[in-house]
Amino acid sequence: MLDRINAAMREGDFAAALATARELVAAEPANADAWHLLGIAAMATGQSAAAREALDRAIGLDPEQAAFHATRAALDMTEGKPTDGLREALSLNPNTLSAYILQVHAALARGDLPEARRRLRLAQRVDAGHPQVSMAEGYVADASGDRDLALRCFTAAATARPNMASAQLALGLAYLQRQTWAFAEQALSNALRLDPSRPRIALRGLVEAQRRQDDREGALKSLDELVERFPAELDAIVLRADLRLQSGDRDGAIADLDHVLARQPRYIAALRRMALLLAGDGRVPDARALIEKALAGAPADRDTWQLRMNLCGPLGETPVDVLQQWHAADPGSAECMELMADFHRSRGDIAQAAAWAERALAVDGNLFHSNMIMLEVEQARDLDLALVRADRLLVQQADVLRQRQVLAWAGAALDQAGRYAEAALCWKNMLQRVSRQSPQVPPPSVAPADSVPEGGIAATLAWAPVGVRAEAVLMAAKQQLGNRLDLGRASVVGPGDGFGLVRFPPGDPRAGSAETWTQAVTAAGLDPATLVDWMPHLDPYTLAALRGARVLCLLTDPRDALLNWFVFGSLQNYLPSPDPVAAADWLARTLDAVADHRDAHPERVVFARLDGDAAEAAAAIEQALGLPQPLPGLHGRGARLPSGHWRHYREGFAEAFERLAPVAARLGYPAA
Repeated sequence: MLDRINAAMREGDFAAALATARELVAAEPANADAWHLLGIAAMATGQSAAAREALDRAIGLDPEQAAFHATRAALDMTEGKPTDGLREALSLNPNTLSAYILQVHAALARGDLPEARRRLRLAQRVDAGHPQVSMAEGYVADASGDRDLALRCFTAAATARPNMASAQLALGLAYLQRQTWAFAEQALSNALRLDPSRPRIALRGLVEAQRRQDDREGALKSLDELVERFPAELDAIVLRADLRLQSGDRDGAIADLDHVLARQPRYIAALRRMALLLAGDGRVPDARALIEKALAGAPADRDTWQLRMNLCGPLGETPVDVLQQWHAADPGSAECMELMADFHRSRGDIAQAAAWAERALAVDGNLFHSNMIMLEVEQARDLDLALVRADRLLVQQADVLRQRQVLAWAGAALDQAGRYAEAALCWKNMLQRVSRQSPQVPPPSVAPADSVPEGGIAATLAWAPVGVRAEAVLMAAKQQLGNRLDLGRASVVGPGDGFGLVRFPPGDPRAGSAETWTQAVTAAGLDPATLVDWMPHLDPYTLAALRGARVLCLLTDPRDALLNWFVFGSLQNYLPSPDPVAAADWLARTLDAVADHRDAHPERVVFARLDGDAAEAAAAIEQALGLPQPLPGLHGRGARLPSGHWRHYREGFAEAFERLAPVAARLGYPAA
């Protein structure tokens, strides 16, 4: 019967294993191995008390068995209890693999990665090929940031023992991290099938995988189980409300939101959705009353006031009215005062903005936006004093994106004061601070014209290098051309037809082609022959894949473009390299590709220099795009450095500008 119990557990049938183990201990009450297996089966089915009783009986019958002590230690750890079981197990048998595995997980839970690695090595000496060792190695790799190795380890464990629920769960979660949704769904479904306890993390992961694949029906079914088993998971109920709304079940969504708000009246996610639903139904007073009810129970609740601020439009309120009510309800709220400062700054009332910012900083001197307002005020009075505040802000702010904002301001302030060498140092410092949380994306590689599929198009491609403020031209053209000018690529990160912000190397099935381009344009209801398509990136591959297209390039001096990219960003939202020379090299290779295309096809390529003769550039743009009316201007209100400003930074960015000099000359600009 022991073999039957072990076989059932290998198959993941813990209910059968439990039943057989109970039969065995009833028939052979002195069989320590039977009690041990009964304890393991009871643990697997979530019966902790029965498991502890069985394991204690096993140890009582055979106290010299190291594995028994290790299993009870695992139960102790699961319940968060202190345990000496691992030490006892290893003293009885230094080769007790399960004890080392548990020590790996205990060290990881403490955040002690070196100790986890040490214990893993001991486990590998006992049995390097054991699936549990592969699992432990995967978790250590994941904690070390090596997700590829973690995935390989979890895959090895799941392959060696397909019916091990923990391996399937780890594999599914690893696939979730990689956003490989279909594989994640399969592994997590396996884990739930094998684990009768239906763990919460597996259910939540399955919901995410199904939702990401637009499987609303499957996600709703999984959410129903998650909510039934774990009714305190209010965020799951809110997610179910969202999916019900998307499926047209408005009543079901409202019932879910009502349920959440009955339990937590200030649950912001539910409050926001319910208020928007009511406002969308024309029940604005009811929506406002809902939020006022929440505030009545907690007049100083910051999150609820901020929600009311965010919804002031749909609720028929003005920001300043809400802020005044907030301030009256909670006069000491620094957040409210800072928002009031931001409001006045947006209206151009710097004096009022500064007054509110000072009041906010008196309560909390670390408030970022209030400090930034004071920087503007102090810059006009005493730049050096403002720079002292900026240095203090850099130390206070752990957020790298805010550090970059401070350094960008400091560089711009020094630039305005003519202190160009110091400004260059600030901007170089800014470039070196890179955050994974940045909304910007790395620029794509400049791909060669290799493995280009057959085909061509007859449309017009419009493009500007990073750092060229082409927004005014594009928006003016959009007003005249309407749907004929597609600007959608500037805001969509997804792969699409292969020519978006993110690119794939030649030969990759996701790389763009004339066929994928034509299919996407046709699916959008546009005419491929008359379309003007804004391209965020041009390189030899793109120009070869979309052969036959007319190309309009909106240009400025490449060195000005590089500097503006560093300081003000780009329409493409590409993140410059921390190394200015590397960024310049990427820009130079992009521009060289365009210049090569112009040399090969001069009849199909138009260069419009936005920093040259304005009338000449406007005429070239109007003709290339077929605009029915003249352009009102080439430049809008977007922040940019003046044309030729790069010369002030000949020393600060000497190597970067040297890399751009040859292509600048090719485009008609002076080499120096």
